[in-house]
Amino acid sequence: LAYRTPRVLHWLAEGRWHWIECPYNRLNTRATGFEWLSAPVLALLGSDRPLFLINIGCFLLLPGLTFSTLRQAGVGGRVAWHWMWLFPGGYCFVLQAGSIANDLYGAAAALAAFAFGLRARRSRGASDLLYSGLALALATGAKLSNLPLALPWLWTVAPALPALTRRPAVTVGALLLAALASILPISVLNQIHGGDWTGSRAEYAWTTPPDPASAVVHNVGLLAVQNLLPPILPVAGALNRTIEQALPEAWKARLDGFAENGRRAYSVRELPGEEHAGLGFGVTWLLLAGLLGRLAAGRRRAPSAWARLDRTRRWLLRVPVVALMPYLAKSGITTAGRILAPYYGWLLPLLLMPGRHEVLTRSRLWRRLAAGSLLLAALVLILIPSRPLWPARTVLRHLAAGRPDTGAIGRAATVYDVYGNRSRALAPIARRIPPEESTVGFLTANDAETSLWKPYGTRRVHHLTHAADRADLDARGIRWLVASVEALEAGGTPLDAWARERGLTVVSREPLRLLASAPPTDFVLLQAEAGAR
Repeated sequence: LAYRTPRVLHWLAEGRWHWIECPYNRLNTRATGFEWLSAPVLALLGSDRPLFLINIGCFLLLPGLTFSTLRQAGVGGRVAWHWMWLFPGGYCFVLQAGSIANDLYGAAAALAAFAFGLRARRSRGASDLLYSGLALALATGAKLSNLPLALPWLWTVAPALPALTRRPAVTVGALLLAALASILPISVLNQIHGGDWTGSRAEYAWTTPPDPASAVVHNVGLLAVQNLLPPILPVAGALNRTIEQALPEAWKARLDGFAENGRRAYSVRELPGEEHAGLGFGVTWLLLAGLLGRLAAGRRRAPSAWARLDRTRRWLLRVPVVALMPYLAKSGITTAGRILAPYYGWLLPLLLMPGRHEVLTRSRLWRRLAAGSLLLAALVLILIPSRPLWPARTVLRHLAAGRPDTGAIGRAATVYDVYGNRSRALAPIARRIPPEESTVGFLTANDAETSLWKPYGTRRVHHLTHAADRADLDARGIRWLVASVEALEAGGTPLDAWARERGLTVVSREPLRLLASAPPTDFVLLQAEAGAR
């Protein structure tokens, strides 16, 4: 809502892709695959409500792709059947099935690339190989962080590569289509407009680790917190304080220098949210159960599926771990569990092979735990604050009546209110803009701007910086301007002086709570005085 949907609205308003002049370049530099799928919906229907259908379609593909991948990788039929249902129950998939995030989209494309790649390896056919390549291109087109998956993909399809020479015209056409659907176009544009193909220079990326070892330790810690802990934690506050106190002071100081959220990067929440969700509690512990069972059984039991694989196939399943390392060694972003969703399908065969999963799936206790895992995923889906499947706000407001806001119920009511209003975050101030006004200025650091565009197709939003003067406003036809007071005054000029210099009048000032973990932020609506210069 802060940059992926808005960037499509900017493109549609301009009638083409363009480099958007704005204070934060995430609107420009990020991969565009999901956005090009959403553009026709926004253009033809004038609504963002149907956008979740993209992810619903991807979610429905996961069981079949999972089963196909596991069976071709050598996993037994019983284990593959159970995990074709359990794997899509990962929280990062369940919670994004109804959302407009793009990690599930990339995960489905990446898993399709693996499934078709294994088919191509067996059949040596060009058709399967090209489908696999197109799927990989779509995965990289969703997020730059998916690009390292090209390494295990090449390892997988290498035996089938000679098939590309049989029909050169088809191969060239498919490669061109894959290039256009991949990360390549936006990488070229980033190089042209930002001087760096990754876009990090244009974004002034600050989450750059000082060394790979620090990044790996940090990301492993994030993955542990985001996958091993229960999703519903009434004691989250106390647990966060315990984690922070347990961290060495030297490590906390290092985190403050490169990690998103600094020393609070490992914080957990009382309720689940799609921003931080990885595979989650149920799926992760079921996977670990097989590995732990293998260690407990020792060498006295029957050999696992791993022992029956030849050396080549074993390395085929290990290479995705190597592909994971560039992200682990370079990223300081907190939401590792979600961003790595496309890697989980490539790692799943490796996690299932060496364990005791063949034995466990015959156990009544294991099957009950597996069913419990799916029920827990369903509960997570029901409780998610952004799209609760129960009357959360009504119930919590009733329970919170007469209680202090600092209590658990008051905190829960705040969380559900903030998430429930996220798509309409700026609506209280946007509704004061005259309906006939088709152009609005927006000055912010990084906030969800979609509510300023509504109804879609009738209004255009122009980003402004602190340096914008009255001539800039007049040149763009801006008579009304919405600004974050914090972002505006970060430039060193108080609001009143900044507005007076540009002939602007403050029409309204609204405290808006955009984050449940932060106090309200003041936004102002300014109007250009007629004839003022």
